[in-house]
Amino acid sequence: MARIAVLGAGPVGVGLVERLLANADLAPDRPIEIMLIDPHPAGPGRIWRGGQSPLMRMNSLAKDVTLFPGEAVRCAGPPRPGPSLAEWATATAAGRLPPVDPELADDVREISPVSFPTRRVQGAYLSWFLGEVIRQAPPGVRVTVRRGRAVALTGAPDGTERVHLADGSRIDADAVVLALGHLEARPQGEQSEAAGFAERHGLVYLPPGFVAEADLSVLPAGADVLVRGMGLAFFDLMALVTEGRGGRYVRERGGRLRYLSSGREPRLLAGSRRGLPYRCKPSHRLVHGPVRELRYFPPALERSLAGDGMLDFRRDLWPLIRKDLSFAYHRELFAAAPRHTAMPWPDFERLHDAAGMDELDALAEKAVPDPAHRWNMDDLRAPLRHVEPGNADDFRARYVTLLEQELRRAHDPARSADSAVYGAQLLFFERLARLRHRLSPRDQVGELDGAWFTLFNLVASGPPAFRTEELLALCRAGVVQPLGSGMRVRLDESTGRYRAGSANLDGECPAAVLIDARLPEPTLDGTADELLRALHAAGAASEEFLTEPATGHRTPTGRIAVDDRGRMVTADGTAHPARYALGWNTSLRGTRAFAIPGTDAATFRHGDLVARAVLTGLS
Repeated sequence: MARIAVLGAGPVGVGLVERLLANADLAPDRPIEIMLIDPHPAGPGRIWRGGQSPLMRMNSLAKDVTLFPGEAVRCAGPPRPGPSLAEWATATAAGRLPPVDPELADDVREISPVSFPTRRVQGAYLSWFLGEVIRQAPPGVRVTVRRGRAVALTGAPDGTERVHLADGSRIDADAVVLALGHLEARPQGEQSEAAGFAERHGLVYLPPGFVAEADLSVLPAGADVLVRGMGLAFFDLMALVTEGRGGRYVRERGGRLRYLSSGREPRLLAGSRRGLPYRCKPSHRLVHGPVRELRYFPPALERSLAGDGMLDFRRDLWPLIRKDLSFAYHRELFAAAPRHTAMPWPDFERLHDAAGMDELDALAEKAVPDPAHRWNMDDLRAPLRHVEPGNADDFRARYVTLLEQELRRAHDPARSADSAVYGAQLLFFERLARLRHRLSPRDQVGELDGAWFTLFNLVASGPPAFRTEELLALCRAGVVQPLGSGMRVRLDESTGRYRAGSANLDGECPAAVLIDARLPEPTLDGTADELLRALHAAGAASEEFLTEPATGHRTPTGRIAVDDRGRMVTADGTAHPARYALGWNTSLRGTRAFAIPGTDAATFRHGDLVARAVLTGLS
């Protein structure tokens, strides 16, 4: 029997299992065992496991989540259509699919296509998915699960791969795939300095990591807590130290949300580079329907792929990105809110097609008289750039006004153009990745993974609107004090306190607690994972480096280096024939936990590619 060991049984790992089963006819004519190895439950893995607080929510609409590669996926393996999370929940609640744990029944019933489900119910969907694909496994292939943590991987003299578990046991396999997902990182740089400062002065510092798993009991009631970052980890923290400590929200007669304190909350002094959370996840109903294609980029992409020269991101790609986003926005605006436009759509369309990059702003000013309804990239990137420094109370009042505007925008049907930009960004997410090999290392790191990905997150990765409304209520209640943009933290040795300032506040705010509210960046050199550390130290795993052809300068990315089949690249530059890695933290990139139904998602394409490489490699 051939054995494939998959280290990591979360979404990426079980998605790979589905692709291995779908492509099983590529394997040599002998039985196959696929073994999922993870200390956490197979399917949910660490992030989506049951038993966690129902306050922890997904950041995706239920209709936008699937684990099934459908007909739209362009891969060599066969498709496997199946229900989205929303469809699964509807069928489960109606009794057409097996019931979930009674503790999750209410979670399932509450799901609609446009709701943001709890993470634990997503774990139930993952468990069902894994059970379903195992049930449909072809003859001669079986899937088993082993609970345990892999701490080392060695090669036996006969070529067998030996997986060593933390309990001292070992598992031999013909091929091993690392599908480890998000990993903890050892504090480095400013994080290491903040941790050392906390140790010297008896303070509290929580480095980047999974807030839902952190020991938040170290945050005293009423204490000032500096929070660096206002992304999804911040909202997890916010929920756990407010509602999670007995606070609750009530809806006033006029519709405004008000927070009733339990008295056990700390006070969160929160800031970030942008100063405001990302724009709310858009959920408008589009007049034109979902954005299915870009207008200007596809022909330019084909011309670029036909050539063999290098591209300059700013010169060759940014103008097309900006023009396509502008077109998607205005096409929807003219249909959804024509009262805000000043010319017929056909005239605007013709002028927009002919406009150069330096003419788009003038055209928008002419076509959309009210600046509040124009597509403005600067407002997205730096919404607080015009707010002068002031005292905390004045700034909080200004901040509350901006959050109120954001919520009105999220719920206003006339603002459906925001959702059109979101749809266009998702298309860019898949298409730009095809040009990575044509970009210099500087452009890959600074532009594609830097400036553009930041813009993508601003539009596509914001919190659900209800989280922004909760933040607004907490600001009014004084439980959250916004610090603004350009947040900086100083380690004040003279007082033994962290001190935070920003571009929007006079002076600094002292505190004895600092939290870096974000997930760690991918790092092979600084990983806290015992298995990866051992492989890296032995030269059996290497970090991806991007090399400038002209200068030879090498830039590390922190990602696990793999070849174009997903095989792990060793320190001497060779690809190991039986070791693979898959996920967002590898040089393949693009692989996310889930995909939007009906899309040609890289998650499925990469999973199919690696699965086929593993199976053909068995012979």
